[in-house]
Amino acid sequence: MAIAALGPEILEELRLGSSSHAIPPVLDDLALAIERECPVADGEVPSSTAVWVGRLRRIGRAKLNVWGLSALADDAELLISELVTNGFKHGTERQIIFRLVIGVDVVVLEVDDGSPALPQLRDAGPDAINGRGLFIVDALAASWGVSSDGTRTWCALKVPEKKRRS
Repeated sequence: MAIAALGPEILEELRLGSSSHAIPPVLDDLALAIERECPVADGEVPSSTAVWVGRLRRIGRAKLNVWGLSALADDAELLISELVTNGFKHGTERQIIFRLVIGVDVVVLEVDDGSPALPQLRDAGPDAINGRGLFIVDALAASWGVSSDGTRTWCALKVPEKKRRS
């Protein structure tokens, strides 16, 4: 699986808040390909794969801290957990691609899991053990979506006004 250029969904998010139609500068663009073991019969992600969720959370926090965006780190860590775990559980490729794009006005998180099946925002019951991932993404992110081919799920966090660079 090759790492794709910025998709139209991410480009549109980067344009948010921009006074022109030009794409504001991307300050940082990190893409990591993670090899995964297929989930076991009950949908559980093997621990050798699940360990990457914590690693990617720490990497995301470190990147945000470097750019002075520590205020977004807690939400970003939770969003990373949800998107990456969904990618590990539902992906169809041997690897997933995790991407973190830091723009002037927005931080975009994306996971490409190769699966064309569209993720569904579900209403999990109070006793359900899982099924709240996209509900959490919807609650925390300024916006989220799925690529036109269904393989990439992304979400965006707005950079606080005082941290925006011109």
